[in-house]
Amino acid sequence: MSGFVKGADWNTSAPLGPESLTWKHFGDIRSMLILGRAGTLQNMHPVLDLALREHSNFFADPMNRFERSIAPIHAMIYDSRPDEKAAIVRDFHRPIKGADEHGNRYHALDPDVYWWTHVTFYESIIATQEFFGTPLTEDEKRQLVAEGLTWWRLYGMSERPAFGDYETYQRYWRHMLREALGSNYTTGFAAAIHRKRVPPPPGIPEFLWQVLRYPVLGVGVWISNATMPPEARATLGWTWTRLDQAAFEVFRHTVRTAWTIAPRRLRYLPQSWAGMRRNGFSAG
Repeated sequence: MSGFVKGADWNTSAPLGPESLTWKHFGDIRSMLILGRAGTLQNMHPVLDLALREHSNFFADPMNRFERSIAPIHAMIYDSRPDEKAAIVRDFHRPIKGADEHGNRYHALDPDVYWWTHVTFYESIIATQEFFGTPLTEDEKRQLVAEGLTWWRLYGMSERPAFGDYETYQRYWRHMLREALGSNYTTGFAAAIHRKRVPPPPGIPEFLWQVLRYPVLGVGVWISNATMPPEARATLGWTWTRLDQAAFEVFRHTVRTAWTIAPRRLRYLPQSWAGMRRNGFSAG
């Protein structure tokens, strides 16, 4: 993280568990709307772009890649054995290493690289509520970032890049967007994913997916553009018009209304809701 220094008050943490904001919001079904945004922000990191190109089936079957990634990460929060689940997620990345075209070595478990990925997960909680729910207060954001440090410690990795204070988080986010991230092959693929002949998600018949693929993935790309931080949108070369913004305002209002009137169990991802119910969490 050349050019970035975390604050002296970085060692600020808050507990996870049924009383935490992470528990309350991470399993929100609306977070799936910005899954593409989170993935694109992650993959703007040059190491993650290279790791995906050399080690992942993302380009052949992106829906499978999402499915394999989401479940174990949510299990870290909602399962009764978070340390075990964290070890599974961490160790999945151990073999992902290599060298770039200049011979520079990389590893997916480089703490700086892994920390960026981690931050995008709890930033997505903030973004989901900002765009589709009830925006978090400044105090809630502070708590969520502090919970993020506790979450990181489940991995048992170096705390060299880590922090839990909100001021450092804000500076780090600006630094990454302005100085560390870029457009690359993976982000270009994601921006055009609706034009790719990708396999269907689990449970969707092939014939039906051929009808749904373009509109479903196309809307996903549009939402990623709508919710992308302006600095990242500029880096990616994506355009966004006033007409797009007007349509998005209607869309986000519809999502907020639909979530409010939906049965409580349908407001959350099934795995997250099951964990909440096991712990008597009403999510109300």
